[in-house]
Amino acid sequence: MVGYHLIVKFGEDVLPLTPSVLQELTIIQDMNKFLPEFRMKIVDSTGVLTHVSPFDKNMSSVYIELAEDTESDYKNRFNFAVYNRKPSSPITSIQGTYEIDGLLDVPGLFSPDRIRCLTGNISTNLETIAEDELAISNMEVSTSLAYAKNIVQPRWSNIQLLRYLKENLIGKTSEYGFKCFVKCYLGKTYFVFKSLPEFVTTQAVYKFMLNDVVYEDRLPILSYYIYDYYKIHEIFASKKQSYGYFSYGTSEFISGEEDVQDYESLSDYYLIDENDSEGSNCITNTGRSNDFTSNFAGHVKGSFGNRLMNLVKMWITTNGLPNVVPGNIVQVFFPHGIDTESVYSFQYSGYWMVERVVHSMGSTFLTKLLLTRNGLDTDKSCTLVKSSKRKTV
Repeated sequence: MVGYHLIVKFGEDVLPLTPSVLQELTIIQDMNKFLPEFRMKIVDSTGVLTHVSPFDKNMSSVYIELAEDTESDYKNRFNFAVYNRKPSSPITSIQGTYEIDGLLDVPGLFSPDRIRCLTGNISTNLETIAEDELAISNMEVSTSLAYAKNIVQPRWSNIQLLRYLKENLIGKTSEYGFKCFVKCYLGKTYFVFKSLPEFVTTQAVYKFMLNDVVYEDRLPILSYYIYDYYKIHEIFASKKQSYGYFSYGTSEFISGEEDVQDYESLSDYYLIDENDSEGSNCITNTGRSNDFTSNFAGHVKGSFGNRLMNLVKMWITTNGLPNVVPGNIVQVFFPHGIDTESVYSFQYSGYWMVERVVHSMGSTFLTKLLLTRNGLDTDKSCTLVKSSKRKTV
């Protein structure tokens, strides 16, 4: 392929690709989706894939290797399983279009259902599941979960268990908002189970600037657009989060609230107005407490923390970055104009977290990043809530 390195294999067979053949190749990694996914659409001029080759185990296995250029040592690799196939062609021609999509091939995730009790250290149990049942030897499991707790898996698949744990666990020092996903980085597959504060406090991996070429250590932002719906956020965002549950220990209804100032932030200000009401929608779908969730702290703090991290979003498009992954912290720079009152300001500059990575390959290799954070950076006077736990390095 022109300008970048790309190898695609069906089973052991390398697929010959040129820009005129490859209509679409998209690879997506998302911290809110457990597995990376892909879509590919190619022109099948001979009709071999569309009409001749039988769809079997070899054809359902797709290997993709990509890099910024043909000389790069920083290649990323994916092994996908095809779950959907949509070949088509005109009735008068053998030439067709071959379209497939699928997920990263991870065994033992969706089946079989298991009935068991996991005892001992939570982080150790997660690592054991990843290595022994999902066949993933590389992992990033939160050290905050290095404590003992009994976990019951009640005829659930592993994906059901992991989803339940990420929504309800809390760390040893109140780490919250756990993310559980699989990522591909530098050609290796990683199992990730980490909290939002752990992502926020890591160093920035990439720097970006609104420009069409690389400037010093800052990569170009070729295009961008921002989701900043203040009036919608006014409904869902709040300075406090109320909650309630029925205690099995005391047989009474317990209520409490969380304060926004106890949460990590990537921005100077939350997109929450200081004059807004202290109240909020109360979390009451907790039910009756039990030995696993005695006070529902993981569920409540995770719900509130995730809402706060999603108050502002921005899509940026840059040159192909095969090894940027969800959870990376990046730094964005918007330059000032000559006039200090220019529309270019620093309110969207600063730290952002990568939520989704979309690689798009065709005649060129581009990467789109969905960035998310808590609010704005500004030195202007405003009515927004100032963060007291803002990331500074």
